[in-house]
Amino acid sequence: MKWYTCTPVPFKGDHTFFSRDSGAFCKAFQRIGVESRAIMPTPAQEGDDPDLIRTEYSNLEDSGWWKSLGIDGLVLYAWGMGKYTPVARAVHEAGIYLVVYMDTSGLFYPWRYWKTLTRHIWNMEKNKRGSLKGPLFACLRIIKYHTAGALDWGRRKHLKMADLISFPSPPALLSILDLQWLYGKQICEKLALIPNPIPSQHIYEPESPKRNLIIAVGRWDDFFQKNTKLLMRALEIFVSRHTPWVVEIYGNIPLSLHD
Repeated sequence: MKWYTCTPVPFKGDHTFFSRDSGAFCKAFQRIGVESRAIMPTPAQEGDDPDLIRTEYSNLEDSGWWKSLGIDGLVLYAWGMGKYTPVARAVHEAGIYLVVYMDTSGLFYPWRYWKTLTRHIWNMEKNKRGSLKGPLFACLRIIKYHTAGALDWGRRKHLKMADLISFPSPPALLSILDLQWLYGKQICEKLALIPNPIPSQHIYEPESPKRNLIIAVGRWDDFFQKNTKLLMRALEIFVSRHTPWVVEIYGNIPLSLHD
């Protein structure tokens, strides 16, 4: 069996990529004896792992190129986004079993947490564009999401190409299943719960005593996407009630987080 993985974005291809997302799936396949490599678009980057195939983006939309690989299946890590539908279609037309991996929380606006996500869009645009332009752009986005965007045509086309659609958590899976009237029975019958693989170096060894340690990893300078303020509020409540505990925060750390 040959099962490859693909992310249609030119991320770094070193060991950090292969410890998460589609890179972690590649290594997980290898650990169970399945031949596997990961695929990403060019350009090649310093430190790229030998198990990474870099190719021109146009090849990802070419069914002939996919056929030439001679693989049995592919895990496509493209978030079900409409702009990557040509990639999913090319894999499907090549006769390769396609698993579309939905790396998402399932908060598809406007169908989930309407009030919270509306406020989120408003604050994000205001923070990014200022007090004058921000509200205007926020209103335009909200209107788009409540008209043509609400039908989610792009994601629906993408998901139709899949043989299996997998989600990392039950709430994310239910975000589609609960909207069968929107996505259709054909798509909802292909849903599956498949958690992310965990790299072996992160597996707990029982002989090592656990510590009272919390680790938070993320790009914390992306305030709205990663909700840095929520992280700080949650940690403030926790450490005030549980001592002695240590919290270590890794990633892109903004000045406000240092303070």
